[in-house]
Amino acid sequence: MKKLKLLESATFVLGFLLSIGAANAQTKIWGVGAPNGQAAAEFQVPFIQTTTAGSYSATDWTALTINESDGATLPGNAYWVRNTTGLSQGAYAANMDVATSASLANGVALFDSDFMDNAGTVGAFGTGISPSGHKGELISPVIDLSTAADSAIVVSFYSYYRPFQLAELSLSISTDDGTTWGTPTSLQTLQPTAVNAAVEGMVRAIFPTVTTGVANLTQCRLKFTFDGEYYYSIIDDIVIEMAPDYDIAIGLPDADGATYYSIGNVVRTGNNAHNPIVNIDPSDLGEWLWGAKVVNHGWKTILPTAFPRLMCSIDFEDGLTGAVTPAVYLDTIMADPTDSVATGDRDGLGLVDYLRDLDFIMGNGAGVYTVTCWADHDGLDGTTSNDTIRYSFVITDDQATGSHYISKARVSNTDGRVFAGARIFPGGAPHTAFEYGSVYYFPKGTTDNIVIDSVDFRYYVPASFTGASTQTSFVNIYQYVDGSGGGVANGFITGEELTQVGIGTMTINGLGTTVANGDYGLAVARNFVDASTGGPMGALADGGFYYISVLTQPALAGGVATFEFEDVPIHGVDRLNYAMNIGTTTSATPVAMSTMQVVDAAGTSNWYGGFSGYDEVPSIGIHLGTTALVTGNSTVFKAENGTLNVYPNPTSEQLNIEVTYDAPIDVKYVMTDVSGRVIYVEQSKNVTSEVQRIDVSALTAGVYFITAETAEGVSTNRFIKK
Repeated sequence: MKKLKLLESATFVLGFLLSIGAANAQTKIWGVGAPNGQAAAEFQVPFIQTTTAGSYSATDWTALTINESDGATLPGNAYWVRNTTGLSQGAYAANMDVATSASLANGVALFDSDFMDNAGTVGAFGTGISPSGHKGELISPVIDLSTAADSAIVVSFYSYYRPFQLAELSLSISTDDGTTWGTPTSLQTLQPTAVNAAVEGMVRAIFPTVTTGVANLTQCRLKFTFDGEYYYSIIDDIVIEMAPDYDIAIGLPDADGATYYSIGNVVRTGNNAHNPIVNIDPSDLGEWLWGAKVVNHGWKTILPTAFPRLMCSIDFEDGLTGAVTPAVYLDTIMADPTDSVATGDRDGLGLVDYLRDLDFIMGNGAGVYTVTCWADHDGLDGTTSNDTIRYSFVITDDQATGSHYISKARVSNTDGRVFAGARIFPGGAPHTAFEYGSVYYFPKGTTDNIVIDSVDFRYYVPASFTGASTQTSFVNIYQYVDGSGGGVANGFITGEELTQVGIGTMTINGLGTTVANGDYGLAVARNFVDASTGGPMGALADGGFYYISVLTQPALAGGVATFEFEDVPIHGVDRLNYAMNIGTTTSATPVAMSTMQVVDAAGTSNWYGGFSGYDEVPSIGIHLGTTALVTGNSTVFKAENGTLNVYPNPTSEQLNIEVTYDAPIDVKYVMTDVSGRVIYVEQSKNVTSEVQRIDVSALTAGVYFITAETAEGVSTNRFIKK
């Protein structure tokens, strides 16, 4: 992809984002924001239940049951229901997140397949009001589409579902009061997800010809159909509007997608929700990608002549002062000259590229970087409500609990430690061992003497917990080399590709008491030892990949030999796709984001790479220790093609930085303190010999480092400010 630097000012960027929405909005015919139908579209009234096809209410939603027990029972009790909690009551969907539709408080439509089968009781298969598989339909009140005669329409709505063995989740339209129905549009195609993975978001279903040639459009209806087995489907906030010619958008995730951008729909910058500045090599852009899946919800293809593109603006919030600097980085990814954005293509167009540089991070330092990404083209777009996605990443230093902190998960607002919003446990119990973790990259491991001081782990005590109140978990640290030990170089971890270099233990007390059943707790591992010598664990390697995981294996600490869900603390996860590491950890080696090892009761081990869900990462937070390598006043690291000297040293007022090189070369000077915070950055062109003079009188007393970076190598020296 061709990548262009934006020249627009921050004011233009923000003004553009705020202004284009209203101008291109489509005419709303029925539902949320339309002249009529809002109450019905928000499911404010309970549904009419019926077993008779064609017996539909004119003013309310009608829930029609079709069959249950895999069609053996007709019609059964498989009804869509109105729900105001946004939650399934099923035994196997109990850990789902609450739906996030705008009008949840007014009600949602729920097909609670899990609950209907088991009445919310684990193991009670087929004992609920409607044994699965089953089929139910939800038919809208009568809708007048006369204003859309011979026009394309789009039905948009909030959808949240998790499939198991789903045969159909679809939407169809009738123009004759439900007597006949048009070809169903599969919501699985519009909002795809893998089995056992939940996905939610606004869905737009286009019907380009449903009104064409229909003389009377006053008796139209919508129909949502669920036909399958487990877990649930939630629908809310429906609106019918005139379909735009073009509607570029950020696509929805596809957990079965073949590419990392389609799996997570957005490639989040930096590969981690938190990343310490001491671990960032500004010359290594391998893990610094950005981008997204771009799709088209209009009914005409966006051609290359409209220049489809993805744009971003990054704002910075200082970690100490809270001051916000807008648009510290601006960028654009242009589609290739032959790329169209076809209507109805769920795979979309992947616009992904590396950042130009990391100057905006090295110059601003620790704080919150908020990324705004939006899709655009030169044509008139239907709506901007689906064009934009925002997220943030945090650069840490040595402040408070965020000391040199790295994690793919967020931090909790309550205690500032690693966050968990859900939990994960492998099926097929009983197990002998379960290990779950992520791969992290350390470009400046030995260089900055980076070691792991501690690891936070957020866990969940099951509501039905019956295990020991005190248990021990283990944090394992493995160096990972893709394809080593007889493994396949494919970015997915297997045991032979791992060399264990460290281990730490966590004794977890008060399970079921101090941390009550149904609650989350926090455990911390410290004092990591070398797995081969038993001595203290050493520094991490430069450019090293490390799989850092939490191991549940009670037998190692005198506990039970095998365990079920109710016996052990469960691994916490954060539903946040930081990051789609298959293809984004470095430019050289793709690495699986989160990987689990499961050992069954017979001792058979299996590794599962990729995703348990497109958006899940383990709730593991890593605190790094770093000690800069200081050896007197001499150069700490020296590039082979040049020399670096700093003087006077110590100094209280002025520092001279002197460099010489074998041939003219561009040089970037970076001054940092011992924590890695960038104090000063300067760039020089075509240097063979020069002296940079810097006023350091305002610096606090202490040790600082000067680095001269070139394309041929890096030299570093230290100085003391008196």
